[in-house]
Amino acid sequence: MAIISFAIIKLTVIAVLGYFFYKKRLIEEKVFNFLIFFVVNFTIPFMAFSHIIENTASVLKPPLIFILLSVSIFLVSFVLGFIFSFKRGHEFKKEFISLVSFQNCGYLPLNIALFLFPAHLREEFIVYVFLYILGFDIIMWSVGSYFIFRKTGEEFKPKTLLTPPIVGTLIALILVYSNTARFIPGVIAVPMKMVGDTSFVLSMLILGCWLAKIKLEHFFDKLFIILEASFLKLVMLPFLFLLLLIKLDVSSLLGFFVVLQASMPSAVTLPIVVNLRKADSELVSQGVLFTHIFSIITVPLWLGLYMKISGFSF
Repeated sequence: MAIISFAIIKLTVIAVLGYFFYKKRLIEEKVFNFLIFFVVNFTIPFMAFSHIIENTASVLKPPLIFILLSVSIFLVSFVLGFIFSFKRGHEFKKEFISLVSFQNCGYLPLNIALFLFPAHLREEFIVYVFLYILGFDIIMWSVGSYFIFRKTGEEFKPKTLLTPPIVGTLIALILVYSNTARFIPGVIAVPMKMVGDTSFVLSMLILGCWLAKIKLEHFFDKLFIILEASFLKLVMLPFLFLLLLIKLDVSSLLGFFVVLQASMPSAVTLPIVVNLRKADSELVSQGVLFTHIFSIITVPLWLGLYMKISGFSF
């Protein structure tokens, strides 16, 4: 557990740096927007592509497993959010459900892998993350957000299924399963990996900048909603999946991955989705901030508990 806590602290230091840069206007809004554009459209797709191409043995695990896993965690989260929002009947029902339903499944897990695992496990874990993101991005940016925030008469747009990270992952999977990945020359693959690996630092700087943008106006008016969403997201959800893994007697890197994803705070890009859907992005931004703060304690707790109970170690 101490190792996990130390990894989270390292990530926090990088995020705090981004927070400081943004607050001091060393990173201006134009630079921040460019960083988001660059990471979403280039570094993360390149990272997904290069790591999948390099780790074909891990990729040969059926991607369907990770897609089903992303759907399962979303559905359990959604049901929890729906039940509690229905009982309370508060006016921010959709925002509340979204905070519980969508986790930071990419930025934090990728960086935790960087600081936590030895090289051989790190590469396999990174592939797990991108196979999971393949399903998660479809849910968050397309089907899931449409389902939560849809308006009467709104039609579903199929083009929302193809985000740059999904495209990069799909192309890499096609090359791996067609056995043509080996023909990609190093002069292309190596620079792509170099650019892709900048995602580790840039994503945490972006996280810090994004948290610095969050306004705390009217925070106390919505405090109970945020605390309730945080409890469901960081305590109830990982508890349920931990019980399931114990019952199934799962002791492996995959089990560790499941607990990690189930214990992640709300997605840092969720305010963007909520804003596009014309909902209350201020509440969601505050929820994202506080779930990340609380996760500094809860994530090491759940991962350490899983390792102690299951006997998994690295």
